[in-house]
Amino acid sequence: MKRLIILAAAILLVLTLALAQTQEKKSDKPGKVEQQNSNLTSSQDPYVIAPQAYKREFENEQVRVTRVRYEPREIIKSHDHPKLPTVYVYLSDSGPVRFIHTGEEKFTTVRPAVKAGGFRLGRPANETHKVESLSDQPSDFLRVELKDLVVDGTFRGRFPPETNQSAENSEKVGFENQQLRIVRVTCAAHNVCKLTAQTSPYLLVALTSSQLKTATNNGDLSNLKMELGQTMWVDSGDRLRLENSGNTPLRFLRIELKVKS
Repeated sequence: MKRLIILAAAILLVLTLALAQTQEKKSDKPGKVEQQNSNLTSSQDPYVIAPQAYKREFENEQVRVTRVRYEPREIIKSHDHPKLPTVYVYLSDSGPVRFIHTGEEKFTTVRPAVKAGGFRLGRPANETHKVESLSDQPSDFLRVELKDLVVDGTFRGRFPPETNQSAENSEKVGFENQQLRIVRVTCAAHNVCKLTAQTSPYLLVALTSSQLKTATNNGDLSNLKMELGQTMWVDSGDRLRLENSGNTPLRFLRIELKVKS
């Protein structure tokens, strides 16, 4: 009887070890690991977490543009943003917003009130945070993520809108370093704006709603309506011509990505 008990225990031990090895092999399968990682990523994707607040407006190999809107007193649960240098373009006057960082490094920051037409440069950082609007005003802005740009320590700062804006055709540099140039462009009422041809590609951001005509490289003008915050991508070497047929000046922000020669 004693021998039978020992034999049964030995058989049970062998079966237990075999089962553990089988489960270990299953967990090592690449498909299983990829699926788990994929689920984790999508669960932190802002387009999934808060589609009412984050909407993809435009994307190519150089940039990704996200339209962001925080409603008054809105709370958005924790989500991720990619580790990329980012230009924040403010489309409306809005109050402070609290960002509660919930990643490996936990801290809280408050974005101060901002003015429409201003912009901020954010250096690449791992962002996992919750958002709390602290104002009775909605907050509208663009996140322009720069995919292939390696920035230096000068890529930083807040740049408010101009206080005395010209009504005439003008181009004024708001920021420039070795990697990037950001230019404020004004197109006067009832006027044609021949924007300077650039050796680098750029993103044109509408800071005012506009009904205009546009042409590239001396082509025929065609009607174009650009809403506040809408963007247009222009490849390097192209010359963009705009005609403002309205009664008020049109304003744009041109984000130029410098190309190494």
